[in-house]
Amino acid sequence: MYDVAIVGAGPAGCFIGKLLAERGFDVAIIEEHAEIGHPVCCAGILGTSGLGELGIKPGEWVLGDLKGAVFYPPSGDAVPLGRGKVEALVIDRASFDRELAVGAVNAGTTLLMKTKCLDISRGRGVIVKVKRTSGRDEIKARLVMGADGPASLIARKTGLLKSPRCISCAQVETIADVEASTAELYFGRAFAPGFFAWIVPAGDVCRVGLGTSEGSPLRKLADFMKKHPVASEKIDADKVLHFTAGLIPHPFTRKIYADSVMLVGDAAGQVKPLTGGGIYIGLSCAKLAADVASKALEGEVTAKALRGYERAVAKRFGAEFKLGMYAREVLQKMSDDDLNSAFELLGRPDVGALVLEHVDFDHHGELIKALAKKGPGLLRLIGLHKLMGYVRKL
Repeated sequence: MYDVAIVGAGPAGCFIGKLLAERGFDVAIIEEHAEIGHPVCCAGILGTSGLGELGIKPGEWVLGDLKGAVFYPPSGDAVPLGRGKVEALVIDRASFDRELAVGAVNAGTTLLMKTKCLDISRGRGVIVKVKRTSGRDEIKARLVMGADGPASLIARKTGLLKSPRCISCAQVETIADVEASTAELYFGRAFAPGFFAWIVPAGDVCRVGLGTSEGSPLRKLADFMKKHPVASEKIDADKVLHFTAGLIPHPFTRKIYADSVMLVGDAAGQVKPLTGGGIYIGLSCAKLAADVASKALEGEVTAKALRGYERAVAKRFGAEFKLGMYAREVLQKMSDDDLNSAFELLGRPDVGALVLEHVDFDHHGELIKALAKKGPGLLRLIGLHKLMGYVRKL
């Protein structure tokens, strides 16, 4: 009988396991795979400010740094943006995840590998039904935490998943001719409808991937690598070293708590809507969840006792989620011509300066508000009347 059973040994699951174990709770992390950190579909970028805020010091899992980005609209005209300082780190996700797992174990957490969650039942506490190499088993706990990704079994089995809306992603590691310390982002409906494609230098290789709201991400990624007029000249499509696929959940598509249940990380839809990055927000929300869970475990772990978790997340990231989703919905509706016009605007020195003044790798809300405030005047000034409707929606 554990105090807490956490399903999923990704960053959020291991981080909250460590925090709760340090507070004296008996914690088990249930992980279906044989190895921490695999499989994962992630560009592997962490903002330096976010890491500092979380108290995580860079380790051997750092592969490189990013000082800026180059945006490619459908026209192919490059729009560089950067402040000449390190904004983010490119990481080895497997090593990063393992370090968090080691931290959880050292704090006293029990890590159950090759243990697949099949179902849960709730009554006085929770029974997690699992399949292990030795056969089927049951793990009892007072509280279960779903840290099992966008398609969370815990969310589905407890009725917390309201909508399965996700962005589908695919990524490969390969060789590409791009500048170190610079990420490249590609937009356009032909290759990445509803999202974008990326090339990120990661040590000796590059991560090339995309997200899409339509069709097969694998097929679109293959087309992007071979047919994009700019990217295909940089990518060696014949030297693919590693392939992964995954999902990016939409915020607000699931409730994050119920009697004896909490969701954290991707399972809770805790991602940055504009970029899909989930590590920083997931770990931040894990800290909030640990605070609420610690108090709830002093008595009955009811929905009422866990309600403060939703309130804390809404206070910390609610505006960020809302503004980010509005902005993403606008981008999803824009035609390629409109995207070209928008990035033409971004290339102006005054707009670029506005963006650099307000941009923060881990917090997009202030930038979105600044652009929405200044946008109408700028659009009128340069005659881009077609984009006015999009800006007003923000």
